[in-house]
Amino acid sequence: MIVIHGHFYQPPREDPWLEIILPEPTAAPYRHWDERISYECYEPNAILGNYAWISFDFGPTLLDWLRRRRPHVYKAIIEADKVSAERWGHGNAIAHPYYHVILPLVDRRNKEALVAWGIKYFEKHFEREPEGMWLPEMAVDYETLDVLADYGVRFVVLTQRQVRGGAVGGPYKVVTKTGREIYAFVRDERLSDALSFGDVAEWPKLLEGSVKERLTLVVTDGETFGHHKRGGDKALANLVAKYAGELTNLGAALEGLGPMGEIEIIEGTSWSCPHGLGRWTRDCGCDGPAPWREPLRQTIDWVNDVVDAAFDEWGKKRGIDPWALLRRYVEVVMGKNPAEFLRELAPNLQPPETLKMLEMERAKLAANSSDAWFFARLGLEAGISVRWALRALELLGNQAIIDEYVERLRSIKGEPAGDASMFIPAIRGPLMAASMALASHIVGYTVEELGPYQLALNGIKIKIVDKRTLESWEIEFTEFGIPVLKKAEGS
Repeated sequence: MIVIHGHFYQPPREDPWLEIILPEPTAAPYRHWDERISYECYEPNAILGNYAWISFDFGPTLLDWLRRRRPHVYKAIIEADKVSAERWGHGNAIAHPYYHVILPLVDRRNKEALVAWGIKYFEKHFEREPEGMWLPEMAVDYETLDVLADYGVRFVVLTQRQVRGGAVGGPYKVVTKTGREIYAFVRDERLSDALSFGDVAEWPKLLEGSVKERLTLVVTDGETFGHHKRGGDKALANLVAKYAGELTNLGAALEGLGPMGEIEIIEGTSWSCPHGLGRWTRDCGCDGPAPWREPLRQTIDWVNDVVDAAFDEWGKKRGIDPWALLRRYVEVVMGKNPAEFLRELAPNLQPPETLKMLEMERAKLAANSSDAWFFARLGLEAGISVRWALRALELLGNQAIIDEYVERLRSIKGEPAGDASMFIPAIRGPLMAASMALASHIVGYTVEELGPYQLALNGIKIKIVDKRTLESWEIEFTEFGIPVLKKAEGS
């Protein structure tokens, strides 16, 4: 019995204010990295039908971009889950926390929000309850497993160095410190690394003589199949063809095999850093020197504390559990009308204020995406985190805190030059939307909607409404083309 699992994921590349992906020159000749990797990996694997034969997870931020921009790929992924369920009695897809956050590095309330959002997202798109959930970077501790068990998740995937004794295959039972039970599948590190880093020409021979009586589990980044490894999509198709009769998925393996025994996890470990969680907290040596990692971690942790304290205080003053409301807010993130959401769940709360607090928390969660710390350079991925954190603090609305955040960023030095404040755009939000709308108007195009902003142009004035928070502004351009931003009353 063989399971090949692909972890497919990209960070939330959208501009936090405009909610559209701006050009990323390093992805040339494509406009940004989602486009490039889709062409090299996601699309060819859909054409070859590979998703119907391998276990997989798709990060919600990536799957949502595919749904909007590559609907044929999105449909192939959803259909593959249905086809595999008909073949093996269980779908190939497993769930993923909404953002790719290192779960052991955030508190239980944030873990629960990320897990709850990931489950709701999965249920909407795959039209079934998830059986398993991918842990970002496989980062694990007992509290994370406890949260997953509370939410009905039956299994996770780990790697050998994360379990005592280096067990492989599975499934194995894990008992949390509160007595909850969950199952763990353990990837074969030798085989998985050979597929991830070896020659694709050797893939068809990879499993010869290695297939276990119970379960052989190979797990890698999904981008290995065509992006990291050129020709990996076709090599995967050849591998699938050779072993089709022995392939299955994790849900079917859990039902068909039953537990192989009980194991203990090693807390604070991951699959991509031999130093535990060092890659996301300090200059551990992974990928080269990165002295900026620790101060950026400290800065984002500071933002977390500031935002969560304000969120708690806001909920206390209004006599509500704000975290319960946040766990449901994914409905708005997935497209529900925010005004309708509040009418149903919080009719006594003021819409703009309430939506700003919930959007503040969403931005903070996005700022914790693990990619910011993954590479040694202070680059594109770190900038994503910096901007989402700024968006969260702007929604909080305390200028002194924003100023302190910018000062903290200036002290975070990176290579080859500059500091973390370089990622802050000079013009952003409604001003950027207004400038883009005015530029379009000058050349003869009328822009009435730009990302989450609705715009109405009247002479030199532009009225803007943010559909996320229901805030509104009026922007007037002076004779010198300088925009003056005024908040509309009651927003």
